[in-house]
Amino acid sequence: MPKLAHQTRTARRNQIIAAAVGCFARSGYHSTTMADVAVAAGVSKGTPYLYFPSKEALFIALHDEWGCGLTERVDAAVGALTAPAHESPRTVLRTVAAAVGAHVVGQPESCRVLMEARTLAAYHPAIAAAVQTADRRTQEKVEGLIRAGVAAGQWPQNTDPALQARLFTAALYGLMAHWHLAPDSFSWDAAAHSLAEVPQTER
Repeated sequence: MPKLAHQTRTARRNQIIAAAVGCFARSGYHSTTMADVAVAAGVSKGTPYLYFPSKEALFIALHDEWGCGLTERVDAAVGALTAPAHESPRTVLRTVAAAVGAHVVGQPESCRVLMEARTLAAYHPAIAAAVQTADRRTQEKVEGLIRAGVAAGQWPQNTDPALQARLFTAALYGLMAHWHLAPDSFSWDAAAHSLAEVPQTER
């Protein structure tokens, strides 16, 4: 019985999450209410509060789940590489960028929530904390890849891994924004290839 109750709660939470994604993506954070989410989920107005204490908490949960889904997709893509490819930091970085693109294309509504979270972070400390935590994890992983690439001779010795990691992630977020304004206006695979070419040798 307890296992069934847990499964039921998980299913209801996922139902609310799915409804919230549509509401936030359609109307934005400030225009969406918990009542809107309840209606979209087909539950009573008070039900979302049983799982999330506030709209902000629900929004942060969406942000975190998008990140978890992205991590799973990236890990699967990198794990599918052959042994020689897996040992190439440049190839891994290209694979990461392509996996991000696939996640954006596959979950456009959730991606809009992610992008709005970065704007809201300037005004909501709790959202800022969630965004900063995710950014730190990304920075560490990408910086590690670039550092390994420098050691392997794939990028110049004078490359600044921390700076290049920030440029890489900033480019990805910029591409996300462009994609939502003009879907299919560029190839994510081509973009991934170009991003993996940086850092370029200084001239």
